Amino acid sequence: MWRRFKVELEFTTPFASGTPKNPKDIETMLEVRMPTKAPPDATPIPELAEQVAEEVGVAEEGVERGHATFKRDEQGLYYEARCVRAHIKDCANALQGFLQIKALKAKVAQRVYVEPEKLYLGKEEPDDYEIRIVHAFTPKGMRSSLKKIDFVREARLTFYLKLLDDRVIGEDVLNAIFEYGGTHGMGQERSQDWGRYKVVVFEEVLPKGALVK
Repeated sequence: MWRRFKVELEFTTPFASGTPKNPKDIETMLEVRMPTKAPPDATPIPELAEQVAEEVGVAEEGVERGHATFKRDEQGLYYEARCVRAHIKDCANALQGFLQIKALKAKVAQRVYVEPEKLYLGKEEPDDYEIRIVHAFTPKGMRSSLKKIDFVREARLTFYLKLLDDRVIGEDVLNAIFEYGGTHGMGQERSQDWGRYKVVVFEEVLPKGALVK
């Protein structure tokens, strides 16, 4: 049913994640993402916020507002597979006219999956950070604030793609998506040319559990 590909991306510009570190910012992010009609068994936002705070390493109060960082655990910093998959779908959406494939984003969403869940960067801490000014229109007029963005240099992401083998999406489409994505950028601050990458490995491998003949 599945074809499986190993992919390795080498970032040529700084790579950043957009997960907030301040507890109040975390709650705001979760409130925005929460569906209008939450399911009955939905985890309460304060509980989810505590979980995210643990994942980004918030050990104390007093983290400044507007601080974006990476999630981490005992193995170091990581980027989530769901974020890579969102990047793939975003690129597919941009390319559907160019490739002349109708509803390419939906086709990719139903056929392309990223493994494993956590993609480690091989670093214990970010290499550095930048502070930038953010301007936003509010009901009270233009407001400016500062944001602090953690980033890593020369990042590498290694992951596996599971592709449904129904001949709708082929290697040519995946290659086009990553070729476009390398310029489009992945992660935070793409408008500042961050998150650009090149593909250094793209090879088909045996699916898990496949028998070698």
